Amino acid sequence: MRGRLEDMVGRWTRRVLLAASLFVVLGNATVSMAASSGTFVESGTSRLTGNGTPMLDPGFGYYTHFTSALAQQLYKKSPVTAYLPTRLPDSGWQYYGIQSQLTGDGYKLTAYRSAKAVPVEAMLLGAGEAAGAGPAVAASDVLYRLAAGNAAEAGLAVPASAQQLGSSEAGWKFWGDGLDAALATRLSDKFAAMVKPGAPVNGATGTVLVSAAAGGKVIYSASWTNDGSTYYSFVSYGSLDDFISMLTSFRPVLNLLDSADIVLLPVDMQLELQAGRSNMFVTYENRFAPLAKAPLMKNGVAYLPLRDIATIIGGQIQFVAGGAVYVSQNGWLNELKLQLRTGEVFRGQEKLATVPLIVQEGTTLVPLRFMTEQFGLPVTYNAATKTITVRYTHWDTNSVVPQVSDTADYKTSVLSIGGPAFTYYNDRLGPGTGWSYEGHKPPLGYNGLKYQIYGVGVNLLPGENAFVMRDMQTKRVINSIPLKTTLTASDVPFRMMGPVVTDGLKIKMKLTSSNGKAWPAGYAEISDGAAVDVAGEFQGFSYDSVQIGYRIGSLESKRVDVPVKDGKFTYRLTPNKGPGTYEVMVYSPPGSVPGMGGDAVAELVSFVVVTNR
Repeated sequence: MRGRLEDMVGRWTRRVLLAASLFVVLGNATVSMAASSGTFVESGTSRLTGNGTPMLDPGFGYYTHFTSALAQQLYKKSPVTAYLPTRLPDSGWQYYGIQSQLTGDGYKLTAYRSAKAVPVEAMLLGAGEAAGAGPAVAASDVLYRLAAGNAAEAGLAVPASAQQLGSSEAGWKFWGDGLDAALATRLSDKFAAMVKPGAPVNGATGTVLVSAAAGGKVIYSASWTNDGSTYYSFVSYGSLDDFISMLTSFRPVLNLLDSADIVLLPVDMQLELQAGRSNMFVTYENRFAPLAKAPLMKNGVAYLPLRDIATIIGGQIQFVAGGAVYVSQNGWLNELKLQLRTGEVFRGQEKLATVPLIVQEGTTLVPLRFMTEQFGLPVTYNAATKTITVRYTHWDTNSVVPQVSDTADYKTSVLSIGGPAFTYYNDRLGPGTGWSYEGHKPPLGYNGLKYQIYGVGVNLLPGENAFVMRDMQTKRVINSIPLKTTLTASDVPFRMMGPVVTDGLKIKMKLTSSNGKAWPAGYAEISDGAAVDVAGEFQGFSYDSVQIGYRIGSLESKRVDVPVKDGKFTYRLTPNKGPGTYEVMVYSPPGSVPGMGGDAVAELVSFVVVTNR
């Protein structure tokens, strides 16, 4: 699928949204795209992980998940594919513990809350319940149980008295037993909303049973299978929200890091803070972290220490003269300026807001909305418990791409998330230009609406280039991979584009510098202030005129109308935006695209002109 179809209505955006994906699992080997050729090759050895470290879940962060040691043992030793939840239940400000064991046909584990940190060694397969090394766990402390194997489905028997609460097209059925009418109705609504994006465990068929227990408690259970032989059973003893959050987050433990040449994924952090409490709980890392000052409440508003906010967003604070502080995010310095006397917030010269401040013992505290409004962080506040939950996502990126290319059409593969998240481009050609992508389905157990592997191609120029990935929402560069080429001018072609309506059109092009030098293909170099003579000839199509324009970085020139006579046209192009790389486009005349309006044009061909000082 090409990402070069633009200007069909005025100027179509070049920031083509990524779609679809590719990931095929063949036994223990994966299939990935070779960066040098763009073809798919079987890879049975680790490439990015190096030591076979499994990726539990991209959106969760393999290096922050406190069960990563368990995941690695499951990956290496379990007789069946291991699934683990990537969302954790509420532990009530207590540590998580896990007792695990291998079975003849799978594995079992019990997750529980603990008043003390549990050593990793006590969580590993064979070191817990089976070996008798694990602590005795009270029933009230058990958060969930998980089992996998041929007989795991036997743990979820739907009684004859159960009432069906719903079903999904993917093959899931939902049951309730011993529930009152109000709860049954609430569950039906919840389950209907849950299955809209797909199955709870993607690609599986399964059963959910909600049962009333003694003391008014409710037990949530589920069982599913991907192949009809291996089953997974899950029992949750917490809240309905915990159960749904976890059930929709189960992922197979796979080496997703080794599925592509470039990994570009979000990593989630979840932090729990409470008014009056001098530490915060880092949920996904199963640890407590000290705060500069305990959060406090004033007039119903929650306040957080500014210094800790900088830590949460992965940034820094920098005090400057005049009673102000700069707050960075993700290493971007001097992004926000906060006046400590007035509470005024600036980005550059633009005033964004004024927030009330509290200073206690030399520590500045700002209202909770400072995080949501200025950094866009999802933050929730529970007034009953005065508890603040902060979610923060940053990008994890890695690559194993060849950094020297002998072709102008560079191809690689990128593991990322779906939706309008990224643009890929060559830094010399500017944002959104000169790249294409193709995608296919993700692995079993991963939702194709979220996880994607893209075959990406970017256009390169002679000399230094960079394969740049930019966050489409924040416009920030996530990663920039330097690329060198051994290309000459003759290796950069005229690039034919255009919609289907121009099928059969052929264009012969020639570039000549104003000093008489002829260039062999779609690349020319001139001195600043010089010009390039463009000559073209159409075959198989007839236009009375064309339009010519160029882009340099984010700047775009006006289009110039050029007459076409007997299928031929000429034009002297003088790039006048200073030294740099100009991408020049030849467009069809306005109104030449049927069904797209009177001013619609199609981009027909492009070439590159580099101006030097």
